[in-house]
Amino acid sequence: MDRIGRLLPKITTGALCALAGALFLGGCEKTPTRKPIVLNPTTRQSAAPTTRLVTPPPAVAAAKATTEPAKKLSHMLIKGTWVDFPEAKLILHKEGDKLNAFLVSNDPPEVINPTYQGNRYYFEMALDTIDDVKNIAQAEFRYKAPSAEPQDTPNGVFLDGERQQLQPYDIQVVFDKEGDHLIADIRGQFLFFPKGSIVGEWVPIMAQLTAKPEIK
Repeated sequence: MDRIGRLLPKITTGALCALAGALFLGGCEKTPTRKPIVLNPTTRQSAAPTTRLVTPPPAVAAAKATTEPAKKLSHMLIKGTWVDFPEAKLILHKEGDKLNAFLVSNDPPEVINPTYQGNRYYFEMALDTIDDVKNIAQAEFRYKAPSAEPQDTPNGVFLDGERQQLQPYDIQVVFDKEGDHLIADIRGQFLFFPKGSIVGEWVPIMAQLTAKPEIK
């Protein structure tokens, strides 16, 4: 299943920082062996809220008629196409004066099966200058890899099971509050490396992922 291979322009090689998984998230997250994304907070230039993305069209967003309860979904706009994922899950972990955020898709148990063909995402973010969850919506966060070489990292967007990984290259994450939920607005460039290739392909992604934070 080739979701993106034919649509994307080639780019020159570079490197992405290695990022870590987290066991305590529960479900099927990876064992932590690598460093997380370190996001660099900056003061917001304006108090105006982030522009909301257009809701996915009914053909994408609406669940099919069924006798079973509809599964909650989240959506990402990947190179102009809406793609479905399980609902978002946000876990905040305080360690000393540091705050780590785990923004992941709430994957089903079968995600560990080699034959799984669903989509998922996983972002572990070390918010180095944020010492309290109540302050998370007061800053914008930016991550840019030093170059664009492929890396063995658990972070990114995964399509068709583990078959296609889109690695974060130059992304911005902005958190906003909506009631007792947080909205993570993710926008930027990711990299896709076809099998056996060290030449990446640009993949623009936008998403607004809403979740009630779990504090651990």
